[in-house]
Amino acid sequence: MAPPRNVVKIAVQMRDAIPQLIQLDQAKPLAAVLKEVCDAWSLAHSERYALQFADGHRRYITENNRAEIKNGSILCLSTAPDLEAELLLGRLQSGSREVRREALQHLVLLAPDMTFAQEVISRDGLQRLGTIIEDGDDLGEVLALTLRTFLELMEHGVVSWETLSIPFVRKVVSYVNMNLMDASVQPLALRLLESVTLSSPALGQLVKSEVPLSRLLVHLQVMNQQLQTKAMALLTALLQGASPAERKDMLDQLWQRNLRQFIYKNIIHSAAPLGDEMAHHLYVLQSLTLGLLEPRMRMPLDPYSQEQREQLQALRQAAFEPEGESLGTGLSADRRRSLCAREFRKLGFSNSNPGQDLERVPPGLLALDNMLYFSRHAPSAYSRFVLENSSREDKHECPFARSSIQLTVLLCELLRVGEPCSETAQDFSPMFFGQDQSFHELFCVSIQLLNKTWKEMRATQEDFDKVMQVVREQLARTLALKPSSLELFRTKVNALTYGEVLRLRQTERLHQEGTLAPPILELREKLKPELMGLIRQQRLLRLCEGTLFRKISSRRRQVPVADIRALLTGKDCPHVREKGSGKQNKDLYELAFSVSYDREEEEAYLNFIAPSKREFHLWTDGLSALLGSPMGSEQTRQDLEQLLTMETKLRLLELENVPIPEKPPPIPPPPTNFNFCYDCSIAEP
Repeated sequence: MAPPRNVVKIAVQMRDAIPQLIQLDQAKPLAAVLKEVCDAWSLAHSERYALQFADGHRRYITENNRAEIKNGSILCLSTAPDLEAELLLGRLQSGSREVRREALQHLVLLAPDMTFAQEVISRDGLQRLGTIIEDGDDLGEVLALTLRTFLELMEHGVVSWETLSIPFVRKVVSYVNMNLMDASVQPLALRLLESVTLSSPALGQLVKSEVPLSRLLVHLQVMNQQLQTKAMALLTALLQGASPAERKDMLDQLWQRNLRQFIYKNIIHSAAPLGDEMAHHLYVLQSLTLGLLEPRMRMPLDPYSQEQREQLQALRQAAFEPEGESLGTGLSADRRRSLCAREFRKLGFSNSNPGQDLERVPPGLLALDNMLYFSRHAPSAYSRFVLENSSREDKHECPFARSSIQLTVLLCELLRVGEPCSETAQDFSPMFFGQDQSFHELFCVSIQLLNKTWKEMRATQEDFDKVMQVVREQLARTLALKPSSLELFRTKVNALTYGEVLRLRQTERLHQEGTLAPPILELREKLKPELMGLIRQQRLLRLCEGTLFRKISSRRRQVPVADIRALLTGKDCPHVREKGSGKQNKDLYELAFSVSYDREEEEAYLNFIAPSKREFHLWTDGLSALLGSPMGSEQTRQDLEQLLTMETKLRLLELENVPIPEKPPPIPPPPTNFNFCYDCSIAEP
């Protein structure tokens, strides 16, 4: 008879005792369960004990999380969290350095658990840890353990970071600024200051004033990836907490000290892979730097500004200076104004007064900045663009100013200029750190691309919006490739011609239509059983071929297939539960699987750790196939999709360019007579 659904079979272990195999009734109060477990081991005062998961987190079992206990879970009986907290905090007052170190090691292990953390915090545990940090008697392992425990407790959110004292924060700052500090201490100190900066504006200003940017640059240049990541985290936190003016000054200092070049050469192109956390901070740094363009983007042209009028005249003179000099000499003021208005129209402004075009926000003055940058840093390309379009037939010229204004808006949208930073995004562009003035340089490439696309489309003024749509697609597709340099971006985006964009659009449309058409879906469903059988055969052949696994146990065992009971994966595997499943063991349980089998009327396990994720999928699929279970791995899904796509395309080769109807055509009515059979007995003359 099967046990009730609310009853799970688990093991409970205790040091120096034989483990208990019990059936845990989830409907029974936890105190009653503890009483039964303690009675089985003849332990009095069950209220002094608690149950914990036996994994790396060592989380205490409470009424709130007991639903996480599954069949096969291993729990351990330990001291109750209140007594354990009291004991460990008491050992922190010991005069023995070794006793304090061991107590901190236990605190670090248990601090991630909310139940235990609340007990520690309620007993002034944070104050005791803060005293050790402020005293700084031991700058090595003890200080590192104390900082890590303090951080784990604070991250539960029970106590606000704003409650930290100024002397405490200054002491942590001293660890960041100190030379020859233990390598395990400074990343933790930087992490603590990052949390303080993000959570408390007042303490963030203290950190900003006490930690010089030059010190963070020193940490970034140390070839220690963890230290680099935490230094970058504090740097981006300080930038986020600064006012716009302060942020601009800080970024100017950083770029003057060649931070961009260092990031590009030694972090992005480092031999070590870029971690997710560093990628996020590089995204934040890129976003904040591009955010400096927002004031110009939001500011319309001021018709009374002498500086801005001079910039517009400089833009005109850069394109028409020879003509302007020859025709403007000796002309009246009205004639000169008429000549200037005509030249501004040749530049592609919609109004005779160009200031009216730049009143639109966005892009505001940022469009003028881009046009000036292009005229000054690529004068030949600028003159060629303007003069080439001035000589084209009416309505076929590409308006430089109008295109620049719209293109600036487009680039701001694609690069999300002015948008708040995401808390999780990692999509920074390596090209941004490989080039000074990256936004303006990107504009210079894009405006020449726009002119090239305009000619490829043989566009007229009425096609302006269509051209901008194609240019948006060209830029978006190329930016999504994350080119590592501006030159590579230029090469890829110019290779993406108008004809190529049309081809990609058609391919994607046909693929989408083919995938969603009911006849194709029906065909795919009919092909699935046959192809799943092919995948199953391949998996079983892989089992026969064999794989070299990491050795876990010294015992050699052979298990008949008929004795196999179940397949376990990940955290459910016994060898993973024994080693714990903390962050450091994430890679382990992602590759672990076990086979449970009958051995002398008991359940035994054959444990494996796959050499790669692919081998893990192949073996778990093969074992599932042996047991008659579905093969549900990601590798099976990918293989099935690939085979379905290939087989569907092969079946539809003869239907190329033939529209596939949504519904099957009607069956024609039967003929009035059936005298249409060919008589083979009649010989041809």
